[in-house]
Amino acid sequence: MLGRVLTKQVIGLLIAALALFGVFEALQGRYWITACVLFGVFVGTLTWLFHEWQKMAYAFYQTFISWEMGDWGQSALFQRFLPAKLQKTFFRAVEQIRKERLEKQSQDLYLRSVVQHIPIGLLSFDHTGKIDFCNTAVLQILRCLPFKNLDELPSTYEPLKIALQSNSKRQMIRLLVEDEVLELIVTLSQVQILGKNYTIASLQDFQAELEEKEMQAWQNLTRILTHEILNSVTPISSLAATALENLQENPTDTTEIEQALQIIQKRSQNLTQFVQEFRAFTKLPTPTPQPILLSELFANLQKLIENDLKDRNITFRSIVFPENLTLYADLMMTEQVLINLLRNAIQAVADVENPEIQLIAQQDLLGKVLIKVEDNGVGISDEAKKSIFVPFFTTKKTGSGIGLSLSKQMMRVQGGTISVHSVLGKGTTFTLRF
Repeated sequence: MLGRVLTKQVIGLLIAALALFGVFEALQGRYWITACVLFGVFVGTLTWLFHEWQKMAYAFYQTFISWEMGDWGQSALFQRFLPAKLQKTFFRAVEQIRKERLEKQSQDLYLRSVVQHIPIGLLSFDHTGKIDFCNTAVLQILRCLPFKNLDELPSTYEPLKIALQSNSKRQMIRLLVEDEVLELIVTLSQVQILGKNYTIASLQDFQAELEEKEMQAWQNLTRILTHEILNSVTPISSLAATALENLQENPTDTTEIEQALQIIQKRSQNLTQFVQEFRAFTKLPTPTPQPILLSELFANLQKLIENDLKDRNITFRSIVFPENLTLYADLMMTEQVLINLLRNAIQAVADVENPEIQLIAQQDLLGKVLIKVEDNGVGISDEAKKSIFVPFFTTKKTGSGIGLSLSKQMMRVQGGTISVHSVLGKGTTFTLRF
């Protein structure tokens, strides 16, 4: 196609040149009519050439403008001026670009749909405050209509605008919207896309979540307190009534009355112990971190439980890697947590053959200290694992249910965590992460 177009234009140029040459020759020979005819041919040829060049320029212009606008389907006008072989290559290249662009548009649409459905508010904006993206969660959290610029937000949201335009990456703000206080966590991050800076902000309404968790905590606490107190108060009330009846019927026979009073005293002591344990759980001292050489700590713990290990014929191993591994934590709290876990392990292996307990200290890939208490005992059921850290929950007949919950509290105030992995019939591993 290009060869034919160029050939036609070259022939046109030759005709125009010959016509112009003929005009000059005719004028010299004073052939006026011939000169006029040849001049007409010359002008006509130039007009035709100009029209062809204009069509080619328009085709190029339209093609490049469509590409700039992202429309790769408008290449036919430009393509017809190319040679046949080049047309095929050009067509394949355009199709590949069009396919990749469609895939990117599909991915963008998919990601935007995903972001629209997450409960956390997300929005992005440029340095002028112009909103590039805003999901529905933002509007639900702020209880406002869609906006295109931060300046469109009412004065009620001034603390939010200040937080969004500040340099702080994470802030907690409070808004008064429709006579209701909103407490939000605002997190910012800066990104640069195609040379343009954008701010991505996430909004989380933590007040509603806190209230829900608080309500659940109160319900659990009320259930536990009611259960424990009724377990002690109900027998006391019943025994007191029985003792009073016996005293009225046989004032001289005090044997049953003494027995009733002894039981009442015992139940009262149990109730008092429960209250003291609850007080210890709710009032932990402030931790005092210090360097702890774990090999020495493990040696002291082994001496502490040595008699129990011998009486039950339990194989005990302690491993510290590296040997000089040092933990920076509160010594008394850490020791108490490990004592609780070791006592539980000793009870867990009581009815198994070849009982074993391992105390292991090491570092993870991030350099954090891990302490594991492993046993090959009976294990913990999946249902029990959901509640073992709940205060006063226990699967033991004589347990108080305070040990693991108190251990979790001690780890929390030190900035650490405690987790459990257990398989019924194979054993349990408690992991302390500092």
